[in-house]
Amino acid sequence: MIFSYSLFETPFIAVYLLVLAFLFGSVFASFITCTAWRVVRGEDWVKGHSHCDTCGHELSTADLFPIVSYIALKGKCRYCGSKVPPRDLIFEILLGLLFAGTLALHGSVDAPVIAALALEMLLLGLSLADWDSGVIPDGFLAAILVVWIMTVGFMPDMQRYALEGLAASACAGIITAAVIAVAGKVKKAEPDFGPVKLIMCLMLFLRLKGAVIAAVAAIVLVIVFVLICKKKKKRAALAPAISIAFIVAFMLNDVLLSVVC
Repeated sequence: MIFSYSLFETPFIAVYLLVLAFLFGSVFASFITCTAWRVVRGEDWVKGHSHCDTCGHELSTADLFPIVSYIALKGKCRYCGSKVPPRDLIFEILLGLLFAGTLALHGSVDAPVIAALALEMLLLGLSLADWDSGVIPDGFLAAILVVWIMTVGFMPDMQRYALEGLAASACAGIITAAVIAVAGKVKKAEPDFGPVKLIMCLMLFLRLKGAVIAAVAAIVLVIVFVLICKKKKKRAALAPAISIAFIVAFMLNDVLLSVVC
């Protein structure tokens, strides 16, 4: 392994890093949920300023502190008093806990855990975009590929990790594309290959054991999400199911992504 910093050298370091992970998770959740919302609405997510969705007033720095601002303002806009949906608060807390849990389970700060944290943030964003609009934005998929390119060289047993990831990606892509193409013909609808691209990107990060775990979890969760969406009479959003399945695989693949078979 190229670099690794043990989380449990002292209790102080462990608590410090876990708290820091939670804070970073909540901050990144605030950023990625805002980004996903702007992408869905066709707004400029790079230069645009955060604003109230009801009155359009630009938000100040005091309005943008994750979790704290929502609680301090009692879930309302400072300027027009309209209620702010609690969804963003929930995801800020959940991603913070997920960051801290990932770090605690892994036990060290290294390339696999950094890749996992980046993926968790991006998966939250693309899942929200897919749920709201029915589209998995290519920009999020490109960001996932960038994470793989930047971290693959620092992984344990890098050559084997890369080859197994590429093999898993190709196999999963072929199988999933075939299934979606057949389903499209049966339903006489245009097939959506967004989930195929997402699965291929994520399989790059998994070795063979993790790929099997992800595949089983994805099948179960896709069925659940399809039933939920059917009950709500909306298009089936597969990105959330796939994302949860891969996060489960990251967690169960021994210590996330660093298993050496």
